[in-house]
Amino acid sequence: MRLSLALFTFALISCNAADEQMSTGWGMPVTTAASAGMSGSTGTSGPGGTDSSGSGAGTSGAAGTTGTAEATGEPGTTTGAAETGAAETGPPPAVKTCAYPAVGGPGLIELMVPKGSSQRIEFVVPGLPPPAAVVTATLRYRSFDADHPGQEGQIFVNDGAPIAMPADPAWENAEQDHAIDVSGRTIAGDNAIAFGAGSFDGGTFYRVGQVRLEVEAEVAVCPEPPPPPAEARQLSFEDAVYTQRHNWVLRCDFMDGYAFTAKGADQIPLDCGKEYAPDGTTHGTATFLFTDVAPGEYLITIKSRHTTNRNPKGALFVVAGEARRVKQNDALDFWVDTWGTKQLAGDVEVVLDSTMEVASDSVTWVRLEPL
Repeated sequence: MRLSLALFTFALISCNAADEQMSTGWGMPVTTAASAGMSGSTGTSGPGGTDSSGSGAGTSGAAGTTGTAEATGEPGTTTGAAETGAAETGPPPAVKTCAYPAVGGPGLIELMVPKGSSQRIEFVVPGLPPPAAVVTATLRYRSFDADHPGQEGQIFVNDGAPIAMPADPAWENAEQDHAIDVSGRTIAGDNAIAFGAGSFDGGTFYRVGQVRLEVEAEVAVCPEPPPPPAEARQLSFEDAVYTQRHNWVLRCDFMDGYAFTAKGADQIPLDCGKEYAPDGTTHGTATFLFTDVAPGEYLITIKSRHTTNRNPKGALFVVAGEARRVKQNDALDFWVDTWGTKQLAGDVEVVLDSTMEVASDSVTWVRLEPL
């Protein structure tokens, strides 16, 4: 009996020691450094241990279990996912189509050089995302007189291999919009786009501009589009909106045409709109609305027909709320007068106000010219 009791006591102690070791391995993972004598284990301890090195391997060479234990409610098991130490980056941004315009204005730049010239027209397109984020890239631009297929000129993207400029005899002395696939040629940040000479024996002549890169890329947001470039805008008397239209004669049959206020019945046959029915006051307004004008300083000019019986005080033109008189009572016939300069932006109204005097005022067109 004493021998049997000793054997029972030894077995019980051995089982308790084993229980304590299993509790340490499963109840809370313990991270240790891998030793030289351990293989197949990446910084873990015990069955189901996880890798806190951030590698995400999380396996134990001893038991071959993964580093994520699901909550089972069983004694000695973990509850919830084991920590791996890997950063949560989330999904990549959705692919968006973004436009990146070149620095500069909307005008076309001319290249006229002999065959073999090294001279180029160069543009810089800033702000592109890294190549790893770019799915496709398209170079867009406008040309003038690109009429020698295979010989017109060459395009260089970041000084890479040349690309033959599209050309067609039908594009002689005409503008044309182009789209060229340049996928794999872009770089992060500033991109250099250059246009060089062609192989035509007679030399190279063309104009290019409005350069931009359009990319499909994994980016959080596309860049804000730049404000529209300032450009000359012109509206004719036929574009104007009139008040007291019955006091206006619109001449559509005489040279450039023009509108003028009048009070005589003898002018009735001249009105192309057949709406002239004077009340004797010559009163009325003509409003020219320029929409979405790019911010900038503009020169405002007005073409009209001068005659000696026009308003002796001058025609009153109001540009974006500022009124100035323009003399028209001389014998210069059709003439372009300068109203002056003004900072303009957005929707701009120019009003010929003929309600102040009983006198005749005239207008053919109003023009805004950026300075």
